[in-house]
Amino acid sequence: MRTRSSIAPVTTSPSPLILPLLLLAAAFPATEAAAAAMQISPLLSTCVDACRLGCREIRAVESKRRGGASSPDDDGESSSVGLDVSLKDVSDIKSALTEADRRAQAAIVGALRSEWGPDLTIVGEEDGDDDVEAILSEMKFDPLDRTMFFDDELGEGGADIDPSDIIVYVDPLDGTREFVEGRLANCQSLVGIAVGGEAVAGAVGLPFPAGDLSTEATIVYGLADFGTGVVGEPLTRGPFPLDHNIDGVKYPRPHIASGDSTAEVMVAAREAAVNRFKGSSVLYGGAGNKILGAALGEVSASVQHKYGGPWDVCAPEAIIRGFGGRITTLFGEEMRYGPNYPPRFNKRGYVATPSGSDVDHDALVAALLAQPAVQQYRKEADEARAKEE
Repeated sequence: MRTRSSIAPVTTSPSPLILPLLLLAAAFPATEAAAAAMQISPLLSTCVDACRLGCREIRAVESKRRGGASSPDDDGESSSVGLDVSLKDVSDIKSALTEADRRAQAAIVGALRSEWGPDLTIVGEEDGDDDVEAILSEMKFDPLDRTMFFDDELGEGGADIDPSDIIVYVDPLDGTREFVEGRLANCQSLVGIAVGGEAVAGAVGLPFPAGDLSTEATIVYGLADFGTGVVGEPLTRGPFPLDHNIDGVKYPRPHIASGDSTAEVMVAAREAAVNRFKGSSVLYGGAGNKILGAALGEVSASVQHKYGGPWDVCAPEAIIRGFGGRITTLFGEEMRYGPNYPPRFNKRGYVATPSGSDVDHDALVAALLAQPAVQQYRKEADEARAKEE
């Protein structure tokens, strides 16, 4: 059974996210061809529903690995099966690709394509993978729910937006390395909506809210700068540190989340943040999970020097901004999306801070930019981008 609730809205609305959706849509020019137009409200609703399908596929693969049900609809038992893992880059464990990635991509992208047709541009992390296309060819899709944010009094789901201004970014399994290693609480399924080059809405699916299969998935959805909500299992995280970071002696606050990268720029960034704000660095896996940790107030900031692509940050940006937080590149620039996505923009990383954080966002960015290693990293990132422009 799915439940829906409003959490930490930034603005007050007569019905969760309805009025903000209308206000957002009104900010974009209406299209002349109404038949081809889209509205944010039903599109976000279907993205939330598709994210749920992605989580279901991820959970099914995990159940199969543990010797449980072999599919989301199979109550029978199956023998224990190992996880098939390949590496996109043989030198980088973070490039791991599994059956869960492929099946979740097929479920999310296939459902959205079936619902909206070719007019909706969808960019998925695993696009072009032959195995994904093979799985897609075997799947059948029921209509997605367009009505989660529909209000009878308001009628339609917002002003018309030209589909050519919209890109949906899909990271079917953010935190694949963590999935392979069994650190399931770090895994997410991300479906973000960018309009006019800006992240405006998204869904972040938590297939394992309790770190295992004991509870159903939680889907956190958000509308940038307006509000957030939850579908499915109630959200139990935030605004306090995770249990393994709760010891204030071992991990004095404020907490700065980052990954385990030993790159010189990240070593310098962690040291600069802790020295400036007198807190401690805590380990988080997955780009989306780091940003969600900041959005929920589990940490005072999240810092990362690079990420895979726009699919990693589009949905999380909408969520953290929906909570009233902020995200920029490592160098303090606004995040960017769309067909004019700058070359190597993902190498500019991100800094994310929650609303009311005891770590000032601009002060943190300034502390990072004062580090020679960060300055050198920025120089290299700028030069690499210039070569491709």
